[in-house]
Amino acid sequence: MSAHKSHEGGDDSQREIAVLSEIKESEKKAEEILEKAKSEQDSITHQARIDASNLLSQRTEEIKKLQEKKVMEFRDKVKLLNEEKLAEGKTLAKQLKSKADKNSGKAVELVMKKFEEMV
Repeated sequence: MSAHKSHEGGDDSQREIAVLSEIKESEKKAEEILEKAKSEQDSITHQARIDASNLLSQRTEEIKKLQEKKVMEFRDKVKLLNEEKLAEGKTLAKQLKSKADKNSGKAVELVMKKFEEMV
C-alpha cells in the first residue's frame, strides 16, 4: 500500500504543478489583456485629443473668418453711409450756394438803391 500511496503523492504533486502552471498562464494572459487594453485606451485618448485639437482649430478658424466677414460688412456699411452723407452735404452746399447767389443779387440791388437814395 505504501507504494500506492507514494504514487498518489506523485499524482497530487503533478496536479498541483499543473494547476499552478494553469494559474500562471491565466495570470500571464490576464496581464497581456490588461496591457493591450491600457495600450488601446492610451491610443483612443491620444486620438481623441488630436481630434479635439483639430476641431478646436477648425472652429477657431471659422470664427475668425466670420469675424473678418462681419468687419468687412461693417466697413462697407460705414463707407456707404459716408458716401451718402457726403452726397447730402454736397446737395446742401449747392442749395446754400444757390440761395447765396440769389441773395447776393438782391443785396447788390439793395445797396445800389440805398446809394441812389443817398445821392
